[in-house]
Amino acid sequence: MTIGELEKALNMTRANIRFYEQEGFIHPVRGANNYRDYSEEDLETLRRVKLLRALGLPLEEAVARAKDYLSGALRAMLDLGAGSGPLNHAYPLTER
Repeated sequence: MTIGELEKALNMTRANIRFYEQEGFIHPVRGANNYRDYSEEDLETLRRVKLLRALGLPLEEAVARAKDYLSGALRAMLDLGAGSGPLNHAYPLTER
């Protein structure tokens, strides 16, 4: 995702996005054309940081909580494949 797409999706300025990148909160990769390519994880991190900042949390705490949430969500998704995730308990698979 380009920085322009990120700006539109978040209603956030390019300067703010670059600030979070410079501080190491998001990690876009560079394409062959040397453009930044932002991931869905970057988008979700910034979306959560923006929400938590709007609720009055200091920057460092907002970023830490956003990253903790995303790492927990990733762990839950990985657990699904092992048969111990939350969806496996709520919707057991049956044989057909």
